[in-house]
Amino acid sequence: MLVDGHHLFHRTYNALPRSIVGVNGAPIQGVYGFASTVLRLLRRFNPTHIAVPFDPPEPAFRRALFPDDRTGRPRGTPEEVANFDRQVAQVFQVLDHRAVLHPMVPGFEADDAIGTLAAAATAAAVPVTIVSGDRDLLQLVEPQVEVFMPKGQDGETDTPAVVQERWGVRPDQFTDLKALIGDASDHMPGVPGIGPKTAATLLARHGTIDALYAALPSLPTRQADLLRTHQDRVSLNRRLVTIVRTVDLPTDVAAYRWTGAEPLTARTVLAALDLRR
Repeated sequence: MLVDGHHLFHRTYNALPRSIVGVNGAPIQGVYGFASTVLRLLRRFNPTHIAVPFDPPEPAFRRALFPDDRTGRPRGTPEEVANFDRQVAQVFQVLDHRAVLHPMVPGFEADDAIGTLAAAATAAAVPVTIVSGDRDLLQLVEPQVEVFMPKGQDGETDTPAVVQERWGVRPDQFTDLKALIGDASDHMPGVPGIGPKTAATLLARHGTIDALYAALPSLPTRQADLLRTHQDRVSLNRRLVTIVRTVDLPTDVAAYRWTGAEPLTARTVLAALDLRR
């Protein structure tokens, strides 16, 4: 099980009330929700191995390619930023307490660490469940790799067949789909007039972006002109959304073996760390 640490923490941090506080009276809702969710995931999936990659503090290489990458995501007041960072550090305490590795690779995002570890697990014939709400990770889906997206107390699982049904493309075409349509949440514009359905239709017909651009003369004039005008943008988008699967981190699957079988709750874990009574 590979858990997108930053995505899960953001989700619980913003979903729970600030009235959940620790022993010193400071808000602890994010770490409490994170611990509860991870323990629930462990019970649900009963993994043999686990890792919880996080984004590093410094920007990933994508920021150099596209300075606006993810800049639309607000950080809040200095007090809120300090509270957020303090709770992230407490999450690391929780993971260390449970002997769960949480790799961070300078210059790369958690997605890239997940992609690298998923490739290593697949090579070792270990099936993978990725836990995240980040749709970019759908490009990693294959017969031995699924993406579980939490929703409320439950969630949905994306397999190759599900990705094909929902998006109209295979998982290996998902980066090309995103390159064409962009991603407003990352301030990444796509080709005007080409939404998910049109992009999926084009990729179903032509297979890849490269083949699509080779076939521009056969497309309707307006569509061909838009694709031609925004070709550099599409090329950049594809670089931005493509997950790196060869980052420098330990890839020996045995290092991530999970052995903590005893029943626990978030309250008992946090109490053991003197974070909450």
